[in-house]
Amino acid sequence: MKKQRPVNLDLTQFDFPASAKASILHRVTGVAMLFAMAFAVWAWSESLSSQAGFDFIKELMTTFIAKFIAWGTLVVLTYHLLGGIRHMFMDLGYGEEIESGNNSANFILVLWIILSGAAGAWLWM
Repeated sequence: MKKQRPVNLDLTQFDFPASAKASILHRVTGVAMLFAMAFAVWAWSESLSSQAGFDFIKELMTTFIAKFIAWGTLVVLTYHLLGGIRHMFMDLGYGEEIESGNNSANFILVLWIILSGAAGAWLWM
């Protein structure tokens, strides 16, 4: 018996709840942190290698692209930390219901946007 299954599933047709979006974003930021940390480790290594390396990184961090990469690194790190704290509370039995799970997801999304703006202001000031 052959089942008719969708070959190409269009995810835009689904309306995911806030808790699902938060969970997916937590996974995405975890992967993004892996790539963002490559820049951070390179910058730390270069800055600690010599005085010239430190001066190079110090000058590099005044450019827009470097500040944007640093901001992106802070943004993904912040969301992943907030999402991790949310998941820890859920592991302890708090916020497991649908309504409270969606409320906590919306809360961390709003808090993340505020903290992302604050990180951008801090970097570009």
